Amino acid sequence: MKMRVALWCVISLSWPYLARAAEDRGDVVDGRAIETGDGVSEVDINRKVASSKQLVLNAVKHLQKVSVERACNDFIRNGLWREGELFISVFTSDGICLANGDDNERIWKSIKGLKGVGGGPLITEMLNVGAKGGRVSYVWNNGFRSSYVKTVVKNGVTYVIDCGFFPENAEFATKQLVKTAIAYFIQNGKEATFALISNPNGPFVKGDIYMFAYNFKGVAVAHGNNAALVGQNLIDLVDSRGTPIIKNLIDIAKKKGKGWLDYIWKKEPKRSYVEKVVDPRTKVPYVISAGYYPKVTLPRVENFVKRAIGFLKSNGAKASLSEFSNIVGQFSVGGIGIMVFDYNGKCLANGINPAYVGQNLLKLQDDQGRFFVKDMIAAARKTDKALLSFSLANATAVIYVENVETPDGKFIIGSIYYPSSKISSTQTLVNRAEEFLRERDPEAAFDAFSGRTSSYIKGDLSIFVYGEDGTRLVNGPNKSQIWENYLKLTDQQGKSIVSDIISLGINGGGWAQYQVRNARRRVYVKAVEKKLKNGEVKTFVLGSGYFL
Repeated sequence: MKMRVALWCVISLSWPYLARAAEDRGDVVDGRAIETGDGVSEVDINRKVASSKQLVLNAVKHLQKVSVERACNDFIRNGLWREGELFISVFTSDGICLANGDDNERIWKSIKGLKGVGGGPLITEMLNVGAKGGRVSYVWNNGFRSSYVKTVVKNGVTYVIDCGFFPENAEFATKQLVKTAIAYFIQNGKEATFALISNPNGPFVKGDIYMFAYNFKGVAVAHGNNAALVGQNLIDLVDSRGTPIIKNLIDIAKKKGKGWLDYIWKKEPKRSYVEKVVDPRTKVPYVISAGYYPKVTLPRVENFVKRAIGFLKSNGAKASLSEFSNIVGQFSVGGIGIMVFDYNGKCLANGINPAYVGQNLLKLQDDQGRFFVKDMIAAARKTDKALLSFSLANATAVIYVENVETPDGKFIIGSIYYPSSKISSTQTLVNRAEEFLRERDPEAAFDAFSGRTSSYIKGDLSIFVYGEDGTRLVNGPNKSQIWENYLKLTDQQGKSIVSDIISLGINGGGWAQYQVRNARRRVYVKAVEKKLKNGEVKTFVLGSGYFL
């Protein structure tokens, strides 16, 4: 008997554990929906920024007109309050959740114990920003979430109305980090802000995006990647093409107040966003900036690792390990570098943080407490190469590793990639799920995919599984719809959803699009044929998706 099962992805949420707050200044990213070469659209960040704000403002008016009970019931059950992954959440001033879209398990639970940027309660950040209305950004469910919040007082009680999304967009995240830092600067002062910016493990780091600040003379006052630069005058710093970096950032701040600068850094194109901020006490101006590398992709990282393996085999371990750890060497490119471990977890080379060299890192944990070095060594030894995902530096990190044997010994060699778009995040999640399913029984995989704290839930992405007949087997962490049949399910335009996804996966995979929850949604699917222990062959279609 041959049975086929379709696996794809939809939205699921869990509680945040880190918050960043910034006043809403009406700024959005420069571009709208992006079309890739294969016609696949990236998320329309501008629309989601505007829509999340408008939903909150509408929700405030609705709460003022009707009872709290009626409003919360409407926010949970009325589809008018949903647009794609956007939904309304309501919190009391004490942090008690009264509504959270259709995720009823969160009702009555508190976020009071969750911390904001400066170590204070998240709900306090929401109340402060929400008084005037603005954006609050935080890590939630292994993803970077941006929400618009507004407070409303009814019958003497203050409520926080929240609506957000997971941008997965490096340009947007970079700008939001800067705006968050400026809001923190205004509220808490320069000393506290610069200290947080210079903390490489602090809240003003997101993956390979870090922050830096200068006075108008070009003296570094904070730096998230190299604290040794603080106090140095770098006004004459230029890139490999002779483009002034610090001088141009200061000029943008002086003339425009804010803007973008493109330059080359560590042999890689970089885009940095800069804004001017004035110390309200001393009236001294500063520039606060952050940047990202727009050309880094997962295929590039994989090829980068393979090039390093070739270098290792050609030049031997001693010369290669030294070169891999050279922060100005040929294997230090933009935000990526090579890391090498022995089987026991000892770090032999690290191009991003050479201080790790010589240390045993088996007990090094990611943001969720997972021993990621131990896991990646085990995975590479088992399959010779592996693609794993962890939570590092307030972001989703994808690590590509290979098991390499040379005359000098056996090594685990790899590199870290931080997905910077919904397209790359979706495809990466599918690739990971495909590899996981190939190695395990379906039941074990389904259990892993359906856990509320599963590593297969990334922001607004979670795994769905269907049988060939359309029976739903997994619905992320939500088990209320398991065993129901959705083969005849259609979208808002009458187009088949489940049957088309199953057919697409079985016939080679690819991208599909449909209209649901008043928004366009794209899913990426692939197929895996697997022979089970009893000899039965099953075909699984794996996928993930996002709202445009």
